[in-house]
Amino acid sequence: MVMPGTGKLVQLIPTEEQIVDGEPQIPTRPSSPLIEIEEAEKRTVPPPAAPRAPLPTPAVAQEQSTQLELYGLPVMVWNRWTGTDQEWRVLVRWDIPTGFYGDLHEISIQSDNDEKTRWRIVMGNVDQDIPTDRQLTTPVTMPWRRTVLPGGSSVWVEVRTTDGTAINVDGMITGSVR
Repeated sequence: MVMPGTGKLVQLIPTEEQIVDGEPQIPTRPSSPLIEIEEAEKRTVPPPAAPRAPLPTPAVAQEQSTQLELYGLPVMVWNRWTGTDQEWRVLVRWDIPTGFYGDLHEISIQSDNDEKTRWRIVMGNVDQDIPTDRQLTTPVTMPWRRTVLPGGSSVWVEVRTTDGTAINVDGMITGSVR
């Protein structure tokens, strides 16, 4: 028997989870005062490919090669050493790659305790016989103009303390490889 409707049809919203025909019906979340904002589409068009820079002309490539051969690539090596060793320790070292030449430009050294610091410079694998019994009183920058070293050789600065006093020493070597 069918009974006639007596009012409006109303959708009943469950307030707790119910199972209807084996399918769980989850209660709705309470209404929020926040406005729901639609999420933007996540798929976007990829940006256009950037054009590749044109290759240099043969004349420009030759000029760049000549400049590299004449002036080389700049090199700067620096380091700080802190210690109390009375044996020689390498402060900073530059190894010239085999097959190239190294143009040594400058060696700079500085200590926080000049009275207790001693230096030794080795260039092209040969000790430069700088007197090691003397102290420096200021930071020193030594230019080495037109000093060309063969590939496979090295330049380094060694340092030590005279009596085990702690010292902080900075060293820097600049040059170019061609």
